[in-house]
Amino acid sequence: MAQNDLTVGRVPVTLYKLTAPMIMGVSSSIVVQALEIGFIGQLGTRYVAAITFTFPLTMILSSIALGIGIGTSSIIARSVGGGDQNDARQLGTHSLILVAFTIAILSFIGWLTIDPVFLALGAPPDMLPLIHSYLDIFYPSTVLLTSTMTAGSIMRASGQANIPGVVMTLGALFNLALDPILIFGWFGFPRLELAGAAIAVMITRLATTAVLFYYILDSGLLKIHAPFAQFWASAKRIMVIGLPAVATQLIGPVSGTIITRLLAGHGEIVVAGFGVATRIEAVSIMILFALSGSIGPFVGQNWGAGQRERVRQGVRVAYQVSLGWGLFAALIMVLYGDTIAAWADDEPSVVLIAALYLTIVPWSYGMWGVLMMSSASFNALGKPLPSTALSFTRMFIIYIPMAMSFNHLYGYQGIFIATTVTNIVMGLAGYWWFRARFFPFTTHTGEPR
Repeated sequence: MAQNDLTVGRVPVTLYKLTAPMIMGVSSSIVVQALEIGFIGQLGTRYVAAITFTFPLTMILSSIALGIGIGTSSIIARSVGGGDQNDARQLGTHSLILVAFTIAILSFIGWLTIDPVFLALGAPPDMLPLIHSYLDIFYPSTVLLTSTMTAGSIMRASGQANIPGVVMTLGALFNLALDPILIFGWFGFPRLELAGAAIAVMITRLATTAVLFYYILDSGLLKIHAPFAQFWASAKRIMVIGLPAVATQLIGPVSGTIITRLLAGHGEIVVAGFGVATRIEAVSIMILFALSGSIGPFVGQNWGAGQRERVRQGVRVAYQVSLGWGLFAALIMVLYGDTIAAWADDEPSVVLIAALYLTIVPWSYGMWGVLMMSSASFNALGKPLPSTALSFTRMFIIYIPMAMSFNHLYGYQGIFIATTVTNIVMGLAGYWWFRARFFPFTTHTGEPR
């Protein structure tokens, strides 16, 4: 049996082998982003606030690429599970073309609209030069980031998770080495501050994109001959799942812009504290991000091969890991969140806000993870609309109205409480919906009736 076959072997071991390299890659990238906030914090709280304002907008482009990648991963995994390697190669090629053109156009639009967008978000006019110094470089490099993400999705859908994990890890370490050199002007380089952080990201993306493209070409995962042949047919298949997945992924950043606007009403100190806390949060739940990226290919291949019971077992293991890790992360954040926040920005008021967030929200990480696994599994099975419905309900039916109400009643602390309540409620909803849709009844042996 091929090494990338996810339809054989013990389910926990198979999931571990698929997830471990991704944990390495995702964790290294997220840790570097958190450390980068620490470097930026040394420039001053105003710089941290400026970079925090950019988070939702930069995530929008990444989310679009991720949504297309989810569509790609879903159909490639099922093609691989069904034994159609030629179809998988064609889909991989066309997904890369689709992502590159889409993100290039959207990045240009984003760059043209920096000033009106960030003024609408509540950024002070005198902060715009700082935002420009980062985004003027970030936006042109986004095509590289999204191409790397898509290439990694292609390899993971084929069961080859090791190489993307190693490349992401090495790239993150390279980024970490470049950051202080370019931000602070070490070793004779000019002091570039936020522009230096953006340049470090751009150089890293260029390198990782080149390496991953070499490997996917060498592995025969792309169809180089007549790459545009049947492009529109492939694009339609990808976007049947990709468009709802894009909508799902966009809900977070779009709602994030609303939350950032609410927090901006409390001043740049609160925005900076929120930025520090969310970067630390990303580190604390990186295993859940990695597992949600792995459960999709596992579910897709096994469903394509008719291994229904392995799908049920895999999703159950993912739920158990989510709850266990969520509890562990919450305990760490409650005990040491303020200490960790102080590494990023030692301004006492910023640390106080970050620590408050990290005392309240982490108790919902386990159920947030359950929601991630349910959404990823729905997408992998070619049923993206429940995932979209869950995300839409989470953000616009529950979270945003509750956050606005609680912000009025309790201030920014109310927004943190709303985050926690929403994660718990929607985690339960995701669990019950997925179970009711695909595994409503089981026998005493666990086999679906």
